[in-house]
Amino acid sequence: MDHFEAIQSKAVEKYLLGEMFPQERDEFEEHFFDCPECAADLRATAAFLDTAKQELKSFPRSKPASEAAKRSRSFLHWKPVFAWAALAASLLVTAYQNIVVYPHLTNEIAQLKAPEILPSLSLVNGNSRGGDAAAITVSKAKPFLLLVDVPTQDRFMSYTCSLYSPSGSLAWHIQVSAQEAKDTVSIRVPGVDKVAGSYTLVIRGDMDRASIGPAVELAHYRFTLNVQD
Repeated sequence: MDHFEAIQSKAVEKYLLGEMFPQERDEFEEHFFDCPECAADLRATAAFLDTAKQELKSFPRSKPASEAAKRSRSFLHWKPVFAWAALAASLLVTAYQNIVVYPHLTNEIAQLKAPEILPSLSLVNGNSRGGDAAAITVSKAKPFLLLVDVPTQDRFMSYTCSLYSPSGSLAWHIQVSAQEAKDTVSIRVPGVDKVAGSYTLVIRGDMDRASIGPAVELAHYRFTLNVQD
């Protein structure tokens, strides 16, 4: 999935509402890990939805007096309540978008368009099977670059780089084409949800669809991330 497809299909909204098929969700996750604009849109929309849910919970709810005998009067009683609740929710959405979401997105997009010098960590000729782990220190919200050489083999059509957090869980993964793997690969690590500790980058070779068998692990690199507030 590329950025144009994500915009046209309203992928951010479908992702947050759980309306994607598993394959479509995996493709979008691979995309937004490497797309700063979609990542910023996803964070802002998620924050908006959380706030809207909290605000809607604060509206008082009236209980109908009966089920059958007063059905018609109950409807008349609920109608203005629904109208006011809908109006309040609409005003809340509009105000939140104008005050928080749009300025926030405008600021983030402006930052993305501006030149930026990012800290980088080279894993080229690194500790694939041992040795001291490299280290990098970055601010909490700042992205950084990982530089790595993929050990290529002719039998692989592509490669997958997977980053594992200090807890051992998968933080993200990104696919590298055979053509891209011919040179040193620069991976932009997002600036969100970073925790200090020891990380592991695992590189696997992906067979073509006609071949049988799982992806083959080719190398793994350890590095230490230090986070500044």
